[in-house]
Amino acid sequence: MAPSLSKLTGRTDVKIALAASAALSAWLIRNSIKSRTPKSTKPGRLSPEEQIQYMIKERGQKSPRAQVDARFLAELNALWKIMMPGFWTKESGFMILIAISLISRSMCDLWLIQQTTLVEGSIITMNHGEFRRLLIQFFTAMPLISLVNNVLKWSIGELKLRIRTNLSLYLYQEYMKGFTYYKVSNLDNRISNADQLLTTDIDKFCDTIVDLYSNISKPLLDIGIYLYRLTVNLGASTPGIMMVYLLLSGVLLTYLRRPTARMTVQEQKLEGEFRYVNSRLITNSEEIAFYQGNHREQLTLLASFYKLTRHLRKFLNFRVCMGFIDNIIAKC
Repeated sequence: MAPSLSKLTGRTDVKIALAASAALSAWLIRNSIKSRTPKSTKPGRLSPEEQIQYMIKERGQKSPRAQVDARFLAELNALWKIMMPGFWTKESGFMILIAISLISRSMCDLWLIQQTTLVEGSIITMNHGEFRRLLIQFFTAMPLISLVNNVLKWSIGELKLRIRTNLSLYLYQEYMKGFTYYKVSNLDNRISNADQLLTTDIDKFCDTIVDLYSNISKPLLDIGIYLYRLTVNLGASTPGIMMVYLLLSGVLLTYLRRPTARMTVQEQKLEGEFRYVNSRLITNSEEIAFYQGNHREQLTLLASFYKLTRHLRKFLNFRVCMGFIDNIIAKC
C-alpha cells in the first residue's frame, strides 16, 4: 500500500527536501524581482517619473540605508524617552497591562485546547453527562476569555494613542518653535513632505512600535511554555532539535526578508511624494490656472501615482512569495 501523505511529510529527509526547495524558490523569486527593476534608457533624458523624483529630491543625494545598527538604536532610544516619559507613567502601566493580558490569553488558549480535547473525548465515548458538564464549563468561561481578548485590544489601542500623543506634541512644539516651520518649507529642501511625516508616518511608527512589543512578547511566552511542556513530557532532546531547526529557519527567513526594510522605506517615500504633488497642486492652483498648466500637472500626478502603484504591486508580490516560503518552512 502506498504511504499516506502525513507519513511521507513526517520523514526527516522529506522535510529537508522541502526546506531546500523553499530556499531555492526564494532565491529564484528574489532574482526575478531584481531582474524586473526598471533601468534608465538614456542618461541625458529623464522619464516623467524620474523628473518627479528630481523635483522632490536631488538624484545625486543618497538616502541612508535602513538597517539596525548603533545609530538606529540610539535614535530609537531618543524617541523612546519622548514616548515613554518615565516608569511611573500611564504608558508604562499600559505596557504592564498588555503583558498581563498576553499571559492571561496564553493561559486561556491552553485551557481551551485542554477543554476541547475533553469535549471530543466525551463525544467519542458517548458520555452525555460529561459532555453536558464540559459544555456548561465552556460557555461559562466564554465571557472571561472574551474579556481578556478585548482588554488586550483596548490596552494596545490606548498605548498607541498615548505614545502618538506624546510624540506628536513634542514634534509640533519643535516644529512651531520660532521660524522652524518656515525654514523647513522654504529654506531647507531636505524635508519636502513635512505634513506626511507629522501625520501618517507618526501614526504608522507608533502602531509599529506597539505591535512589535506585543508580537515579540507573545511568541516568546508561547515558545517558553511549549518548550517547558515538551521537556517535561519528552525530555530535553526533542526541544533541542526543534530549537536548532527554528534557529536555522529563522536565519534563512531573516536573510530572505532583507529587502522588506528597503521596500518599506521606499513605499513611505513614494507615498510622501504623491501627497506632496497633490498638496503642491492645491498651493499653486492659482498660478497653474493662470498659465493653463492643468494638463502638465495631470501628467505629473498620474506619473507619481503609477510609480507608487508599481512599487506597491512589487512589494505585494514579494510579501506573497515570502508568505508562501514561510508557510512551507513553518509547516515542516
